[in-house]
Amino acid sequence: MRKIVAIAMVKNEMDIIESFARHTLGFADLLIVADHKSTDRTREILEALQEEELPVLIEDVAAARHAQAETMTRLLWLAADEHQADLIVLLDADEFLIPTDEASVRDVLETLAIDDVCSLRWQRYLPQSDDGIPAGVFALSVPLLRAKEPEQGQKIIVRGDVVRRDHPGIAEGNHMILREGRVAHGYHGDFCDGLELAHLYWRSPAQICSKFAVGWPNIAGKYGLSTPSGGGYQGVFERIRKGETPRRIEDDKAWEPCSLAGRVPFPTLRYSEDTVPDVLANALASSEALAAELAETRALASQPRVTTILLYLGGGQTSLANEAFHASLASALAEDYPWHEIIIPVFGGVIPRALVQDALERGVRLAAPESLLSDVKGQYVEWLLPGETVRPEKLRRMVTCFELQDLPYPLLLSDSYEQYPEGWPYRNFGVTEQENVRVIPCIEAWQDFLSSGTYPSRGLAGVLVRQSVFTACWSTMAASGFEGGRPHFLPLWRALLEAASRQTDTDWCLILHADYTGPVQEPSFEEIAVHQMDWHALCKRNHALFSEEKQAQIAATQKIIGDELLRQAEEEGADLSTSIWPAYRQMLATL
Repeated sequence: MRKIVAIAMVKNEMDIIESFARHTLGFADLLIVADHKSTDRTREILEALQEEELPVLIEDVAAARHAQAETMTRLLWLAADEHQADLIVLLDADEFLIPTDEASVRDVLETLAIDDVCSLRWQRYLPQSDDGIPAGVFALSVPLLRAKEPEQGQKIIVRGDVVRRDHPGIAEGNHMILREGRVAHGYHGDFCDGLELAHLYWRSPAQICSKFAVGWPNIAGKYGLSTPSGGGYQGVFERIRKGETPRRIEDDKAWEPCSLAGRVPFPTLRYSEDTVPDVLANALASSEALAAELAETRALASQPRVTTILLYLGGGQTSLANEAFHASLASALAEDYPWHEIIIPVFGGVIPRALVQDALERGVRLAAPESLLSDVKGQYVEWLLPGETVRPEKLRRMVTCFELQDLPYPLLLSDSYEQYPEGWPYRNFGVTEQENVRVIPCIEAWQDFLSSGTYPSRGLAGVLVRQSVFTACWSTMAASGFEGGRPHFLPLWRALLEAASRQTDTDWCLILHADYTGPVQEPSFEEIAVHQMDWHALCKRNHALFSEEKQAQIAATQKIIGDELLRQAEEEGADLSTSIWPAYRQMLATL
């Protein structure tokens, strides 16, 4: 049997994506879908199909602008090289491969005679109703109209061994493969018998408006306003901008009623009830993404360098410590930023070579903490502690924010809202999506942390600082922040914020309502106890910052949290025999 893999790039296709996926998986062994920053329920539906254990692989498209040719080329190579496909079918979400006679699609593909590439006839279909295809109904099951003549052009099927041998590119629109990346070397092969591609270009008035309202700015963002690419998108976009809605039939094509009952199975849909496109929401989200990409292009033109510092705190013989460190290292290596170096200061013991061998081969460097000041070359610095992770776009987004501000903020902090149990050391800044950003003087932020005993929920992973701030605070952080092989967060934040307040004319934290980090790991009872002892010691040393009334409030809060922590720890069977707990009880007795 041949291994058949279908590939597609999709954007805002929630009204048809389940129909497309279930139909395609009727003949394909694997469906690889690149989600191009969909802002509707497309991704949610794909993930629901995955949870059914259907063979759907979801990839992401980083660019906001139209990126079909390069994305489909990447998927083509992925299907051939990693998934060893024998045949690769290139599709859009509104295209359904159907048989022209009684044979099944799979049977035709199994016996298909193909040299390098073969073409599929591209046949336009429409719903018979002006209202379009109802939500929750399999797209091919409704009464349809079929164009009597195929559309100009074709779509293609490619042999996997040809891709493994030549690694060709894909032309925009999936119409041909490109040899040596040039249209002059494009090839689409002969038409294959027994199959056609049913193209449901128009599915509802809202869908067609969303398609062009989003599609043309994305194409123009890649190629400019004067481009031969786009297949008439600009003209339809102009009509929509004037308030028109493209009608179901607008040309002189000849159409005939048809039904596909009996020719293809009609699967039941489970996730497509609430799938009427919101044209304005999709257009606004797309325009925001394009604007952000334009800003990033401007900001990164000077290639500002970033150094990531991933601390190794010892514990290399324990599997949990290794897993936490490995997760952070993999996260840093996956960051989508081209001018990026990673340094690992080794604080405790000897780091297992096997843990970092692959990373060292990719240019990651080990360093002693005392030599780090001379090792860091980046204009900006981020920290990661073992177990902290970041999203691939973090550096690109936060460097852009730094580079394009009028004021020289010393640090940026990513800190989106999340609800934590009362007494946990995490806190949120309360920045809302409407505000987007909050500015706090660095020293006021430190005093706020100290009085509440909490620190930003995203930890050090949520921070990016200028190199001058790193230079001013690293020695203090190294000396006071990692005693006993543990991170002590309040002393770390104190060193960071005090250094930030001294290094620029603008001594303010810039807090972004954005989540550029991975999930926050809940601390153990022992970690909370250590944090509270740090808090108590710092409050005592800094009592002059607070009135007597405020000091009493802080002590009362510590006592309440401490008693509750002990109660929960005992209730859940925590080991209270370690050396931490006698010291902790002694601290509580002084409150």
